[in-house]
Amino acid sequence: MKIVYFNYLYDLFGISIGSTRKAEQLMRALSEIGHDVKIYWMKKQDKYTYDVQMQERSRIKHWFSKYLHDPRQLLTNIIYIYKEWRILSREKPDLVISRLEIHLFSSLLLCRLKKIPLIIEADAPNRYELHNFCPEFYQIKWLAKWIENLNLNQAEHSICVSNVARSYFTQEGVNPEKLSVITNGADVDQFHPNINGDSVVKKYGLEDRIVIGFIGSFHVWHGIDNLLQLIRQTLKQYPNAMFLLVGQGGPMRHGLEEYIQREDLQDRVILTGYVKYEEMSIHIAAMDIVLALYPNLPLFYYSPVKVFEYMAAGKAVVATQIGQIAELVRDKENGLLCHPDDFDGMVQNLNTFIENPDLRKQLGQRAYETIQQYHSWKQKGEAWSDICEKVVKDFKF
Repeated sequence: MKIVYFNYLYDLFGISIGSTRKAEQLMRALSEIGHDVKIYWMKKQDKYTYDVQMQERSRIKHWFSKYLHDPRQLLTNIIYIYKEWRILSREKPDLVISRLEIHLFSSLLLCRLKKIPLIIEADAPNRYELHNFCPEFYQIKWLAKWIENLNLNQAEHSICVSNVARSYFTQEGVNPEKLSVITNGADVDQFHPNINGDSVVKKYGLEDRIVIGFIGSFHVWHGIDNLLQLIRQTLKQYPNAMFLLVGQGGPMRHGLEEYIQREDLQDRVILTGYVKYEEMSIHIAAMDIVLALYPNLPLFYYSPVKVFEYMAAGKAVVATQIGQIAELVRDKENGLLCHPDDFDGMVQNLNTFIENPDLRKQLGQRAYETIQQYHSWKQKGEAWSDICEKVVKDFKF
């Protein structure tokens, strides 16, 4: 089967890195099954050049972006219709997979015109994200909802990454029979317990230390407030503990850096900055305990790739019991869970792992087995492939 995949992420290797890697791994898994997959990243990425002309445009954008965001996004459909028409005419696919993006309907329109079945990758409720995380933009709510539901109801099928995401879409008016759930996964060839992290241990002086790790951008939704409190308490209680924090960006990073400098903790809290994805596995390998302390968000629709990778690497996971994480991590079986608002529970779980290396090894091994049995990208690709084949087989226009 020939598949064309359209993706509209605006920041592929920054804030959207998890979604980017998911798309790459999933499409690779479909290719390895035997499908001919063509990936098209549709949105031009920022060049980060700051000449005078760019600065002028930035000032103008500052004044008008509040009201121009939605109209501009709507108008990009014209550009995508032109580009995607040419791609589809050249590739002649049996199926199109298109990532759901606010106000975009180009793939749906062209698939109807060209009589090609369409599957929507409904990883995130973009309309909800824009409203809650970008309040600086004025949103035409009814139009955004109409276009989102149009895509999901008119496509042959849509695949969500979590049950929470599926429930959200159905509550907003999408036919539940049009929606399936396939969670994210891990590359079990790249992330496994036999990876050697000695180079990272040596680089940061982690020898004979209990290394507590975190991977991600430093945003509010990654639980950085909890992380900061946990650092304060843990370092006082356990002189041999160190924190290895891998990632860059996010509004909370500055406060974290200030605290580390103020308390003179540079030798006990390592901020690595940007790390290439290819080197992520050796950084996880250098960790003894890993953290996924997400806060109590009202709609936790995520399926965090990093948690799958933590577990694939056989690490002892301390996580909050929320959304899809609560289905993946089973308390005291393959990790330790606590309520997102229970900071004392976070401390207790972390202390339990610090003081019990045998328990870390035991639960880490079970975490590895969980990913191997149910959550490799190969298994996710097979689940996607089954739906793709059924959609193509049943397609009638």
